[in-house]
Amino acid sequence: MEYKLNLTVVRKGEVIMNFWFLLISLGVAFVLQFIFASIQIKDFNKNYKILRKIGRVAIGKYKGAIFAGSIAMFAIDEEGNIIEGVYMSGVSILARFKEFNMLNGENIGNIQKELNLPKPVKKAIENASSNYRRIINGEEIKPEKSPIGKVTDSLKCIATGK
Repeated sequence: MEYKLNLTVVRKGEVIMNFWFLLISLGVAFVLQFIFASIQIKDFNKNYKILRKIGRVAIGKYKGAIFAGSIAMFAIDEEGNIIEGVYMSGVSILARFKEFNMLNGENIGNIQKELNLPKPVKKAIENASSNYRRIINGEEIKPEKSPIGKVTDSLKCIATGK
């Protein structure tokens, strides 16, 4: 068996052209991501305002590091009963809120219904229920670390030996 070594010569101009193409591509991707994220934030704000006009709002989230994340929001009455709900789930910045009324009439602090929804949406609903119970009991809701924050903390522990 014979092996041939294929050495190609790359000229200086080709390397510079590839560098600029890569740099411009990254810039375009960054700008597009910013635009789509802004649109998604506007969608969140619009749905929050609609629910807020109906009553108090309970919000739950489930962060997916690589997989789909989800946000669930519920308009609730004074007793904590769900009047209306929306959720957003997906891995991309193209995800939008969808209305769902499966839980209307249920108490947000004690959801018993078995739901035929994707796991991230179920987790977001559980988080909204948990957040509601904590607020009712006078507890503070501490924000969770992002996946990158968790990795950073782990690296700090390794570096400091703690």
